[in-house]
Amino acid sequence: MTNERSPKRANPSNHQHHGTMTKISSIPQGSRIQKRPLNRRQPPSSSKSHIIYVASRTPFMAAVQRVRKTLDRAHLSHQNNAAGQKHASLASRIEGLKRSGEDGDRDGKEVEVLVTGTGRALEKVLRVAAWFEEQGDCSVEVRTRTVGTVDDVVDGDGEEEEDSRVRRLSCLEVVVKLK
Repeated sequence: MTNERSPKRANPSNHQHHGTMTKISSIPQGSRIQKRPLNRRQPPSSSKSHIIYVASRTPFMAAVQRVRKTLDRAHLSHQNNAAGQKHASLASRIEGLKRSGEDGDRDGKEVEVLVTGTGRALEKVLRVAAWFEEQGDCSVEVRTRTVGTVDDVVDGDGEEEEDSRVRRLSCLEVVVKLK
């Protein structure tokens, strides 16, 4: 068999049911689990939503700067759109800025950055949330969810893929918006 990973579905017969929880059965003797990378969401079609993935090895300030830069660029772009077209008169640009100031971001153009992490990165994502919570110009929302990832069960030699199974992980999402 080639070294490529086949898109096999996880075998549901590998699961044992205990009440409402499903427990993954033990692997066969001489086999090992080979973890695949997490499946990421497809990027949103709108440019209003930005997703930043944080790993346990991501430097804290790099994550903070990435979020801040994304927020600032999106906010600046929104202001430029509100000011009007490039060749518009000064009066029409000022009128456009006044209208956007009165409406605020209630027209659905509010920019948000989604910071996501799993496993050991949960702590770092929470620290990013706390950082932006202390900033006066940002509002923060924290959500939890569960994501599934696929692990391959291979024999001890690593020669051929025997089976694959789904493992559930906790995921922390932090939504950062400018006030």
